[in-house]
Amino acid sequence: MLLTKSFGILRHPIKHFSMVPIIIDYGLSIIWSLFYWISMATFIVLQIGYVINQDWHRLLSSLSIAAIFITIEILVGLIQLVQASYFNDGGRSLKYIAFAPWYILIYWMVNTYTVAVEIVPTIRQIIRGKDAGVWKSPTRSTEATGKREGGNSDE
Repeated sequence: MLLTKSFGILRHPIKHFSMVPIIIDYGLSIIWSLFYWISMATFIVLQIGYVINQDWHRLLSSLSIAAIFITIEILVGLIQLVQASYFNDGGRSLKYIAFAPWYILIYWMVNTYTVAVEIVPTIRQIIRGKDAGVWKSPTRSTEATGKREGGNSDE
């Protein structure tokens, strides 16, 4: 969507003013997703290198820093969950709070993985002239539902 629709929106930013922040957010999300997996691969390679070289001080330091960042991520997610729960349903959804940290971590990992894996095939489709990343509703026949054009059933 970013590659197919954003150029038209950014050519006339005043006309499509409400869409500009969405395009910017979407672009930054894609960049963040790619950066996340590049950073994750680099982190894993470094940890393996520390273990091979038996550099236990650097290994523990980097794992401690990673734990601090993950803790901050979980705390921010929990704060967002509590606020959203109180604003949406008066706190009734807080019964799921034990699953929230896992949901946040797994959702972010799956979401960023999906973006990172699908970006190259999507760009290829766009270069080939196909309309990639755009939902097209399938055509539906009235015969498949067993109803006539007027909405009455065949009974």
